[in-house]
Amino acid sequence: MYSGAADVRRVVKPRSPDSSKRDFGSLLVVGGSNVYSGAPALAGMAALRTGCGLVVVGAPTSVASTIRSYSPNLIVHPLPGDVLNPGCLNVVSGLLVSSNALVLGPGLGQNSETREVVPSIVELAAHHGKPVLLDADAIRILAGRKAAFRNVIITPHLGEFKAISSTPAPSNLAEKVSVCRNFALQHSCVVLLKGHNTVISDGQRVKINRTGNPGMAVGGMGDVLSGIIGAFLAQGSDRFFSAAAGAYVHGSAGDLVLKRTGFHMVASDLLYALPMVLRRYDKQNQRQLTKGYT
Repeated sequence: MYSGAADVRRVVKPRSPDSSKRDFGSLLVVGGSNVYSGAPALAGMAALRTGCGLVVVGAPTSVASTIRSYSPNLIVHPLPGDVLNPGCLNVVSGLLVSSNALVLGPGLGQNSETREVVPSIVELAAHHGKPVLLDADAIRILAGRKAAFRNVIITPHLGEFKAISSTPAPSNLAEKVSVCRNFALQHSCVVLLKGHNTVISDGQRVKINRTGNPGMAVGGMGDVLSGIIGAFLAQGSDRFFSAAAGAYVHGSAGDLVLKRTGFHMVASDLLYALPMVLRRYDKQNQRQLTKGYT
């Protein structure tokens, strides 16, 4: 019932001496707008720190250079315009072809052009057979489109969940489990409902995550979570276990930061804690083959 170390062991890939970056997945993060630049950068860096081999951020031209400046580790592809819009579709389609998974939503905003194109991007990902995680504005934009949630992971907080489900906020854990399970079953998706006692369900299975602390109630934490889960998806892991392991790792990193900073943390603090959490799950395949780390 509870997420834990076993979930993380299930999704962490062993590394052999001849490992290549392509062995550990390529994640595409589509997000950002003329208002928000940090969200896609946090998601991308979290994916890299989780072990993803390659992260590409597709962001509007208005913020692409800013996102690129956050870290030389991110590959940033400018998308035409100040916000995500239908003119971006051809570029996004090309990026999807060479990616293993998509995180859509961090920092998108809800401009009318963005609202128009988000459903098309989800359809493109389905056409290319790529697993998808929807976060933040992408979730709200797709409210009422039952088909758009099919076979994806959604990571709403209570407010976003209320907006897409039209149900009152659950008042206790039993209700939270029930509404998550029902929504996941009706929409054939994986729901990760964020908050104290995060609930993850695919309509059949349920996990509750108990790691994390109140210091994590700060902007950007959800973007880090999306990047962690996105990394596991890009490496070919099951959607449900990717979400369960991601929630556990995310909360554990927050708990590690808490020991150093108290409640005075910011989302980027978790980027440095993630390797400390994950290194205990590192596995090496000892095949003695030609070494190559490109």
